[in-house]
Amino acid sequence: MRKALLLNLLCLIVITGSIAQEVESEYKKLAQLYSQGKYESCLVKADNYTYKEENAMDAEPYLYVAMCYYQLSISEDPIIKEDYKDGYKQALKYAAKFIKKDKEGKLYDENIEFINLLKVELNKEINTQFEKADYRKVALAAKQLDKLNREVDFGLLYFTGMNEIMSNNQSQGAKTMEQAKVKLQEMIKNQAITFNPDTKSWLINGFLKYSEFLVNKGTLKEASDVLLFGLKLFPDDGYLKLQSNVVSKKLSSAK
Repeated sequence: MRKALLLNLLCLIVITGSIAQEVESEYKKLAQLYSQGKYESCLVKADNYTYKEENAMDAEPYLYVAMCYYQLSISEDPIIKEDYKDGYKQALKYAAKFIKKDKEGKLYDENIEFINLLKVELNKEINTQFEKADYRKVALAAKQLDKLNREVDFGLLYFTGMNEIMSNNQSQGAKTMEQAKVKLQEMIKNQAITFNPDTKSWLINGFLKYSEFLVNKGTLKEASDVLLFGLKLFPDDGYLKLQSNVVSKKLSSAK
């Protein structure tokens, strides 16, 4: 009985090893197709893997789907570009799935240049839509950007909440801001508050615009509180100081 169990276990190990080698070999084919610029063929093969039970939990096929969609979306061939006009959106979708499945982050680190390419476009979208005061689109782009991070950017999350409220998504915006504020306050307390340059710029501009929004609604106390929190994050920012002083004076006059 014991010999039979050992034999079965040995067979299972051999089979599992063979499957693993076969999968690794197939993924090498994806890499080869991609490096040769055969993006449509690579996309079809990679996408098929995402539907197979034995491959569905692997991160690599999702990465290749995302990369192929992106490359097809920027093709100089007008026919291909038209066929994949939603390629960038699909690239974002599959990149987010890839990041979730890449538990240890090894593939993420190895392919950070591709992730950063996707981020560049979202950064542009956030800046463009914020200038247009289309806060709904700003919040949407910010959420997509956050999905490309391995860790939550709570500054970006707070910025998202402000834009949700300014786009009349009051309930969700308030929840988002509160969730982010709790974490940001912990970071301030632990002296672990750091922001990348883009998040810092968006947050400062967000505090300024959101406080204006609150002032226009007549909620001066809330506007003042928001600016004071902004100054906790960025105590040396002149624009926040100036606007905080203006709102404080208005608040005092209203009493």
